[in-house]
Amino acid sequence: EPEPEPEPEAAAEIKIETAPFDPRFPQQNQAKHCYTRYNEFHKCKAQQGEDAEECEKYAKYYRSLCPTEWVEKWNEERENGTWPGRY
Repeated sequence: EPEPEPEPEAAAEIKIETAPFDPRFPQQNQAKHCYTRYNEFHKCKAQQGEDAEECEKYAKYYRSLCPTEWVEKWNEERENGTWPGRY
């Protein structure tokens, strides 16, 4: 009698989400929304500390809204002290 085939492993459930609707940014163009969420994340980190878990929601939001090129440019500006954002 042939051996029974092993049960296939259950695939890990991946939940993909974007930032929730924000009435401050009702238009289709989400550039300001992206910029604001990026700034909110860094403001939160500055106020709550680098390891503050409550800031991670902002990171999730800006990562889902912002083009990677923008984030890389802004991170570089922050490192160089030329970031125009306020926090």
